[in-house]
This record gives sequence, C-alpha cells and structure tokens, in this order.
Amino acid sequence: MDLEFGCYLIAALLLWWWVYKPHRGGLKRAGLTCLGLGFLIFLLEVFLTLLSRGGTLSVFQILASTAVGLFYLVLLRFRRWDAVKIAPLVASVAFLFSLLGLKVGSFGWNNTFVFLHVVVSVFAFTLLVLSALFSLLRYVAERKLKRGQLELPLSLPVELWARLERSFFFFGFIFLTLELIFNFIWLKVKVGVLLWDSRIVATLLLWFYYWLLFHLDRWGISFVKRHFAVLNTLGALLLVVVLVFTRHRV
Repeated sequence: MDLEFGCYLIAALLLWWWVYKPHRGGLKRAGLTCLGLGFLIFLLEVFLTLLSRGGTLSVFQILASTAVGLFYLVLLRFRRWDAVKIAPLVASVAFLFSLLGLKVGSFGWNNTFVFLHVVVSVFAFTLLVLSALFSLLRYVAERKLKRGQLELPLSLPVELWARLERSFFFFGFIFLTLELIFNFIWLKVKVGVLLWDSRIVATLLLWFYYWLLFHLDRWGISFVKRHFAVLNTLGALLLVVVLVFTRHRV
C-alpha cells in the first residue's frame, strides 16, 4: 500500500509539473510510468491477497486504482480524444483515494460474494466521482468560452468534457443500481433478514438522488440542465461521505 501510495503521489506531482511545462515530454513519460507502476503494484497486491485469503484491502485503495485502470482504458480505446491530458486529474484522484485508504475502509477478502459486492461498489463510486470532475471541467470550459477566452482546461474541447461527463454518469448510475441490489442480497445471505443499517439507507437515498438527477436531465428540466455540474458534484461529495461514515451492522 505504501509503494502504491508513493507512486500515485509522484505521478501527480510530475504530471502537474508537465501541465505547466508542456515542452518537457520527459515529465509526462515519467508521470505516466509512475501511474502505471502504482496500478501494477495494486494488481499484484490483489492477486497475493486473493491467494492468501486472509489479507485486507481498503475500498478507497481499490477506488484509486480503478480510476487509473479506467483512464488507461480510455487512453487506449479512444486515441482520438487525446485523453492523456486528463492524466494529472486521474493521478490526483488516485493519490487522494489512496491517502484515504491508509486510514479507513479496510475489509477482509475471505468471501467471494464480498469481493463481488465491493467490485460493483468500486465501479459505481469511481465512475460517478470522475463524472463529477468532468462536470466541473466542462463548466469551467463553458465559462471561459462565454468570456471569449480560448484557453480551455487541459486544452480539451467542451464537447469532450460533456461526453465523458455523461458517459461516466450513465454507467455510474447503472453500477450504483447494481450496488443497491447487491447490498440487499449480501445482507440476506449474511444474516437471513434485511437490516436497515446506515449503509443500506445511505445507498438507497443516493440511488434516489441520482435517479432523479438522471431522469430530470433526460426530461430536459431547465434548472437541472443548467446546474447539472453542481448537482453532479454534490452527488460525488455525498458518495465520499457515505463511504467514510457508513457501515453495515454485520
């Protein structure tokens, strides 16, 4: 965990340095190398943990590396997007999540269903948090264009931020729905009855919030469309609060 945390920290520092010194390509290469190394260390740790069946990982640790994995997927799959320019953001998110993972969210991997439950949760939370970041960047880009400024965030067009924002939001909502279902199934398998603990209630409220946001946006409600970035960011903050402060009672 310490090695992984260190790799993401160094990657974030190098990649933000590259943003301010774009002519120094070595900073970009070194930053991406550190980012990929942190991801490989995480995969190795997961493999060893699954083999031992007795180790522990943190949900935030998984979130950090899932964000990095999604970034490399976008980087390789959608080359025309020039997605490497969002690398500093991804590295910063990975660093912050891994920092939280040093203190909270640890759990054991001695149950296959727990593993599946956590994986679904991680994808939901990672996709929605990244969607919120893209929302903010899209909002900043639009504000700059309205003021006649052509220097956009990370030099990427508004259309790209909007596409990333909505795509990650849609799939994040799908995984959040699966997360709610797995919460109910996990409690049924674990204790045989449904317990309305803090995690179940919080996840249900979050799902209802995102359900409203998703449908009101699709229905073209002007207030939601105008303030989507703020509402999406509020949802991401609530997700982090839920992860940090709520737990299952069993």
